Amino acid sequence: MRRRAGQLLALAIGALVSAAMVAAVLHVAGTPEPGRTRDRAVLGAGTAAVVDQCRDILLVGIDGGGEGPTDGSDFGRTVGNFRKAYTRLAVAGDRSVEMARVEFGGADPAALVGAHTPDVALKAVNAKRARAWRNPVPGGVSSMLETLDQAAYSCPDQQVVLVGYAQGASVVHRVLLRLQDRPEGLSRVVGAALVSDPDRRAHSVASHLVGAPAAPVGHPGVLTRLIAPPQPDVPAGTPTYSTWNVCTAGDLVCDPSRTTVRAALKAARSYRFDDGAAAVRGAAKGLWTATTLWPLPRPEIQVVTTRTGQPFSQQLGVTVAPAAAAGVVWGDAQNLPPGMTLDEHGVLSGTPTETGTWNISYVVSGTTPGTTGSTGVVVLTTTPESASVSAGGQSSCETRSDGTVWCWGRNNFGQLGNGSTGYQTRPVQAGHDTDWAQVSTSGASTCAVKSDGTLWCWGLDNWGQLGIGRGKPQLAAVQVGTSTGWASVSTSWFHTCGTRTNGTLWCWGQNSRGELGDGTMKVKGYPTRVGVDKDWQDVTAGGFHTCATRTNGTAWCWGQNIFGQLGNTNLDPQPVPVQVGTDASWYQLSAGWAHTCGVTTDGRASCWGLNNKGQLGDGSRNLSRSPAPVDGSHIWTSISTGDASTCGLDNSGNAYCWGANRYTQLGDGTNQQRSDPTLVSSGSSWVSVESGWMHVCGGLSTGVTACWGNNEAGQVGNGTVVDQAVPQEVQ
Repeated sequence: MRRRAGQLLALAIGALVSAAMVAAVLHVAGTPEPGRTRDRAVLGAGTAAVVDQCRDILLVGIDGGGEGPTDGSDFGRTVGNFRKAYTRLAVAGDRSVEMARVEFGGADPAALVGAHTPDVALKAVNAKRARAWRNPVPGGVSSMLETLDQAAYSCPDQQVVLVGYAQGASVVHRVLLRLQDRPEGLSRVVGAALVSDPDRRAHSVASHLVGAPAAPVGHPGVLTRLIAPPQPDVPAGTPTYSTWNVCTAGDLVCDPSRTTVRAALKAARSYRFDDGAAAVRGAAKGLWTATTLWPLPRPEIQVVTTRTGQPFSQQLGVTVAPAAAAGVVWGDAQNLPPGMTLDEHGVLSGTPTETGTWNISYVVSGTTPGTTGSTGVVVLTTTPESASVSAGGQSSCETRSDGTVWCWGRNNFGQLGNGSTGYQTRPVQAGHDTDWAQVSTSGASTCAVKSDGTLWCWGLDNWGQLGIGRGKPQLAAVQVGTSTGWASVSTSWFHTCGTRTNGTLWCWGQNSRGELGDGTMKVKGYPTRVGVDKDWQDVTAGGFHTCATRTNGTAWCWGQNIFGQLGNTNLDPQPVPVQVGTDASWYQLSAGWAHTCGVTTDGRASCWGLNNKGQLGDGSRNLSRSPAPVDGSHIWTSISTGDASTCGLDNSGNAYCWGANRYTQLGDGTNQQRSDPTLVSSGSSWVSVESGWMHVCGGLSTGVTACWGNNEAGQVGNGTVVDQAVPQEVQ
């Protein structure tokens, strides 16, 4: 399903989407003129965007000739043959199709001939019977135009394909003429398949004539032949629009000739099976080929994150036929953050200078051949330079813009890194270094990466989770090995994992469930490489399992799987990475105690594993052994799992949480458990959120760090040991 940012329902700046602001939309609300799409408005900085879900293509079909849906089908047999062939090609070609059937009651072609008529088809039909048979057509034209107008209002970027049979083909023929007379013409119409068109003109300008075999080009349809004035011809074809006339020789409806009535009726009904159906499928294939000339953004919504002050470059994707690839252009970029540009080749680049979430809309179109544009969106979150926050068991840590690391909360094993073991209700600096880039704290240990690529850990080391061999707790940072190629680190209660700049993945610590991914279940006190692959993107360490993404967008998990936290049905521990489903668009993963969640590159969020507290966010408390979509229509930019709760950010900068809430870790001001995303009661300018065991911390675009939830050890960092039901600024 295609999700279009071009069709915004509401915008809001620094607050919730308000019903009072519905008029401030990208396509301005109100009743449009028939067939006219709404004007675009400029998005403001930091706006929220709630988008409609529109499929790429609208296939509008209308039956005739006495046919209609049977046995649960969408259309009658003839139009159904086209629909099946076209949608099969579209699915294979990465385009989604919405079907719309225009209700219609058209009589069988036999109604064109009387009970006692000549046996020659051409003589058996008279104008009176032809008019009666044609009678429903004007109503069908009105219904189809209404369908198209509603679609243009709701999903103005959709490509349109029309198909009709018998009287339905006459409806489509006349609708094309009506559309041609409108200001926007046929700009969104890929084409039409007119199967047995009674309005067919002799020597038609239709792009293609096919059949089994095709009728002579010089023969008109039954309505054109018998009723004056004749219906005008279909619009002439263009490089991006075509009409396919499917008419078999001798067809009583589209080619009344000197064959027998019986043969003519057989030809008119021949498009359901065999060679006639093959001709219909040929038209579907031809229109699909034309469809692919329209470039479409891929994905339509793309979620990316970078840091202010750091150069960024991203090539935006597009789906288009190779023949039209050279003519694809990007333009009309709106809401670019300061320091960023989008060039005509689809390269988004620059050095962002402000933090926040930016919904950047753009239009991709074609020049050779010329096609109208389709809207795409990049949701770009810019986080403070060299700043990150991490929530652990009962401790929290953050890196600051000056390169220092500060921690607060429980410290019985030195996990705060300040050389002591006393808990702290306010941040204390871990050591004196000023070149920290990223920090991760967990149950009772902390690790951090410096800007020079070295890795350092401190705190509990009973399972070797510090990467320096099993031993006593370390109250200050100790370097892990000598590598200067560390890119990221993720700590859990008993094990730790990290990625290096060369794409390799390493884990160490407790391994009783295979959570280190090295094929064994032996404790490893030093970094141990996971397989031989060099395309690992990011890693997240959970309770007794680990998950990671690769540069190709696939997700992989390993370790304990009793609750389905690896995303598959094998209950046994799995000591090597196993792919999660077949999706290759994962952007970010987060592994909790017994569940896992992830976000795809187009902003979809899914969770799997234990769900006894509603932590999967799918509205239930049912365990899931495969990714279950998180409820709601949010465009998610990040997600973070805790013990039995989950939090995430959407493209409006709002934070949502769900699951267990005994310690007010959902941040909604209550202690009520939730199984659906619930808005955190504070602001709409979050750029990061991190779930700990029973508390949560996050960063705001203003540079403020805030925490909420369980606070018995001071892990919220506001100087108290009282649980906090809403976000509190760390002081």
